[in-house]
Amino acid sequence: MLRLLSWLPLFVLTVLAADKPAAYSTERFDKDIAAIEAADNANPPPQHAVLLSGASTFRRWKTYAEDFKGYPVINRGFGSSKTTDVLGYMDRITLPYHPRVVLFHCGSNDLNYDKATAAEVAERVRTYWRRVKAENPDCVMILLSVTRAPSRRAIWDEMKKTDALFQQIAKTEKGVTFLDINPALNLPDGEPRLGVYASDNLHPNEKGYEGIIALVRPALATAWKETAPAFTK
Repeated sequence: MLRLLSWLPLFVLTVLAADKPAAYSTERFDKDIAAIEAADNANPPPQHAVLLSGASTFRRWKTYAEDFKGYPVINRGFGSSKTTDVLGYMDRITLPYHPRVVLFHCGSNDLNYDKATAAEVAERVRTYWRRVKAENPDCVMILLSVTRAPSRRAIWDEMKKTDALFQQIAKTEKGVTFLDINPALNLPDGEPRLGVYASDNLHPNEKGYEGIIALVRPALATAWKETAPAFTK
């Protein structure tokens, strides 16, 4: 009996550790995040706004303020970030804003750089959402598809699997809506549209962003209206 009890503390610690969210490195973009925090301290962003959370497609969106005119908006896209990076920094540049609507766009870099699977990316996104929802029960999230850019044709199949799992997240997680933005950048047969990508064949150009916002604004209008009762008390 004593021998059995001696193993009990270790067992309990193991179970507790398994219940904790995975820890993610927060070193790669420390300087970028510190700069954001300094700007936030100097000029605090609004609470309960629309939060753009994700990677470089958001970071490079130079016209976002005009494109989202009529909404308070915070753009926190950074670097060529992966979902692990977004998770690692969310205590600093997601949760403090108590967003009303989150636009989330990330995952392509996980597939490309880390060779992550679609299932791994989807699980990280689910973890992100559950953390946001735990602190902001009335928040909703518009989960954008990964974009099948010409330069990443080699991983298109895994991208399609990722989007299919994103759709499952939207079906099973309350407050999540999936929005496919590929039609703004790709033809019905899946091939890239001409003139909507930057010279790197990865990020949208100005015309590409015009197509994306045309898809996003109706979804955002719906989300904003649905959350009005909770945020206009």
